[in-house]
Amino acid sequence: MKITETMRLNREIKFEEFYKKSLSALPSLKKFAYSKLKLAENEGLIDKGFYDVNGILDEVFLEVFKTFPDDIDEKELHQTLFLRTIQKINRKIERENQFADDINIDTILKEELNLLNEDYSVEADGDYVFDEDLDDISYKQDSFKVTNFILDQPLELELTGKLDLSDASLYSDRNRALFGATFYTLPPISKNIIELYVFGNQGILEISETLKVSEIFVKEVIDRVKQRMEIL
Repeated sequence: MKITETMRLNREIKFEEFYKKSLSALPSLKKFAYSKLKLAENEGLIDKGFYDVNGILDEVFLEVFKTFPDDIDEKELHQTLFLRTIQKINRKIERENQFADDINIDTILKEELNLLNEDYSVEADGDYVFDEDLDDISYKQDSFKVTNFILDQPLELELTGKLDLSDASLYSDRNRALFGATFYTLPPISKNIIELYVFGNQGILEISETLKVSEIFVKEVIDRVKQRMEIL
């Protein structure tokens, strides 16, 4: 009985330490998880309202706590919570393989940078359109519906604000659809970088440490995404 009681007390003490170290990350983490789920809903990857942010974070916290080392510092714990949240939501939308240990991360990063260098065309009305994006989203097909790519307005404003973009690209549904398509067709890791940067309020160094990629890569992705969105 005494052994059981001691184990229980030890778990409670460990959880208190875990919670204290996690507390300052909660507001940003909750906002990030909410935005990532909302984006997945907009894209039609998950049903609207099917997943609850608190439920997702409860799962993340429980999983991290189970493997929580006593000597982990607050910064490392916060990075772990963000990464596990990304992985958890990606699994919910069947994109869990982006962070598998057996994937060659260098190969993925090179491919993503190449994708971010896609060419664009100028339509008759003077609008810029990304060639590869429009092929991928079946833009020219009759069945294409622009509303499938329109983001919720608060998400649009956060993206344009954080990336220091003009909101002129949001003046029509067509332009909003192109803006949304540009975001949705980003390669997976690049999209995670932008989500952490915009909705997770993380800086370049933090993103680099959270996703285990170089700061140079993070900065290059952010710069190239801004360039792509600036000409819409």
